[in-house]
Parts: sequence; structure tokens; C-alpha cells
Amino acid sequence: MPIGEPMKSFKTLIQTPYEKMIVACLVARRDANVDEIAQIYRQCQERALFEFAQEHECAGIVAARLEMIGQLTPKWKAVADDWKYRLSLRFEALDALAEALDAQGIPLIALKNAGIARAIYPHYEECPMGDFDVLVCKKDFERAHDIVVSQGFELDFRAEETIEEKGVKAGLLSGGTEYKKDLGDDTLWLELQWRSIAGRWIAPEVEPKAEDLFASSMAVAGTKIRLQSPVDNLIQVALHTAKHSYVRAPGIRLHTDVDRIVRAYPDLDWEAFVERVCAMHVKTAVYFSLKIPADLFDTPIPQSVLDRLRPMAPQAHFIYNAIARAGLFHPLRHKFSRVSYLAFTAMLFDTPVACLHSAFPSPCYMREHLGVSNVGLPLAYAKRFANLIFRRVKT
Repeated sequence: MPIGEPMKSFKTLIQTPYEKMIVACLVARRDANVDEIAQIYRQCQERALFEFAQEHECAGIVAARLEMIGQLTPKWKAVADDWKYRLSLRFEALDALAEALDAQGIPLIALKNAGIARAIYPHYEECPMGDFDVLVCKKDFERAHDIVVSQGFELDFRAEETIEEKGVKAGLLSGGTEYKKDLGDDTLWLELQWRSIAGRWIAPEVEPKAEDLFASSMAVAGTKIRLQSPVDNLIQVALHTAKHSYVRAPGIRLHTDVDRIVRAYPDLDWEAFVERVCAMHVKTAVYFSLKIPADLFDTPIPQSVLDRLRPMAPQAHFIYNAIARAGLFHPLRHKFSRVSYLAFTAMLFDTPVACLHSAFPSPCYMREHLGVSNVGLPLAYAKRFANLIFRRVKT
């Protein structure tokens, strides 16, 4: 693939009628092609389609499209109604938390799908999500923790294996912590963060500060929740998509975040977006987060933006082929060997220096963010490397 030659479309990876159906249904509601959906639906077996949609956590989205073509059966309706019910319970809890925080002078931003569902795309049955991520300023983090606990949440981690330590002090060093709350018929998982974008692919020195994100944020009408600006929001979800390697759980539906934000803001400041991405040195990771929905959903991303972010041909070719081999579907299947995953992750960095900086942050960062003493630095680096190789590599 010579430099300047258009890269192969990810749409060529969509093969079966079931894959085509899911992709057609994932396009935002107002832009969905009803005739195309009806045509593909006739090629699918009902039971197989239902199982495929459930596997990809988008049965509620498919149900909404089937309703649009007059094919909504009780089974599909039950799935959609279940998501509506569960999301309504979760957002009641989130609204109550935001009000409790606001009463103490602590603002809150709903991140990722929580913010999208609350303010941009309020169709709960079409917004499946495993948790809510919220942002507060670092200076408010400890007080926010106390309020979260007072609202019935308890500290916990969903991951069975993690090196993270529980507790507000650990969260104050790492960037956040996790909680869960029993809602009776459901469980709400919450990530309280003071770093909206942290870790892989971005140097700590250029991470956006929460204070700046709040300064440009927008109020969500009728709530005490705030939403990031369109540019900040798009950058955050693009890097989150890359964090999941574009293909790992939750899989294909993850790409709807970019699609919904872009369609919601036709006047998005693309120049500011590109400048910010370049300043953060995350062009490669963000490029593929934009390229995939642009190909699959016809997300209206300017070609000039993709051209400016696109990596050099060998790097782009390597990443495309890795994604093609892993497959865009079946997110719970084994996607990468340990070695291929490390290589894939390394290629998503803009430069080799950035890759090394992520694996081995500066001593200043280790001291300030991870609480490591000068004497403990060698052991901390060794543990970080071992963790990257043996525990954090999810394939």
C-alpha cells in the first residue's frame, strides 16, 4: 500500500447477512436505511439473528430497527423493554448522585456512553453499556468518594485479576476507582475518575486536565450532569475505542459512540479536533477509531481529517491487517496471541519514543501519580513491565 494510496475499506470485512444486519442497524436512528434493513432481514433466520445480536450486546438496537420495518416480535420487544428499564434505573441513580455532588459544590461530567445516552442519543434501548464513567476534578475526588459511598455505592472491581488497589488513596494516585450499587433488579457499576484520558497512547504531560474539560463542558437540561464539549467528547471516546483494540468486548457496538457524536454535531470544529489530537501525539489510535465507523456506518467524517491523521503506509497496513485477522465480530473470542497483541498495541503509538514512554513513564510521573519513592523506582518499573507482559495483555 504505497503512501497516498487509499486504504482498504473496513466494509470489506462484513460478509454474512447477520454481520450486514448488525452494521445496518447500528447506524444512528434518524439515518438508518429502512429499505436496506428490510432487505437484509429477509436473508436472516430469526433465531440465528437474535442469538447473533445478543452475542454483540445490540439486541435492543436491532429491535428498534425491526420496529421501524414492522417486524418487532414479542421476543425482540422484551429485550428492548429490559434495556429501557435497566437504563432508567441506572440513570435515576446517576441523577441522584449528580444532585448530591452538586449540593456540595462538586460538578460531574458523564463520560462515554453515559453522556451520549443522557444528552445526545436518549434512546435507552439502543444504548447498552456495562457501567457509567463520571469525571470530577482531582481536588474534589476525596469528597466525591464520600458522597458516592453515602449514595449506597461500595468499592469493588469487576475484573477478577487486577493489580489496582481499592480505596480513595489508591484512586487519588491512579486516576480513579470503581464502585457498584445494588438497584434491586440490576447492578450499577460506576467509575469515578479525575483523569478522563489516562494511560496508554497518551503521555501524562499532555493529558487534558479535568478543570479545562469542565470549563468547556455543557449542562444537560433538567439534570445536574454535565457533558464534555463536542471536541473533547470525540477525542475521549476515540481513545477509549482504541483501548479496546477496536475489536474486543464490547465489540462492534463500541463504534457507535463516534458515529453518534459526529452526527449530533454537524458543525463540529474539526480543525480544533485535529490540532488537539496532533498535540497529544495520538493520531494513529484516533485515526482508526474514526476510519472504522466512517467505513461501516458512513459516519460523516471529512476525508481531509482522515488524511491528516492517517499513519504512514506500512504502519496503517499492519494495523488494518491485524484488525482484519482478529475480526470485527464475536468480541469474546480469542483475538490476539500475547505477542501479536503487544505488537499491535505498539504500532498504535505515533512514534517508538511514545511507546517506550507509555511503558516506562518518567520518574517524576511515577513519584507523583503512583507514589513511588526514588529508592523504589527500579522495582516499580520491573513490576510495571511484568504486569504489562503477563497480566494487562488481554487478547
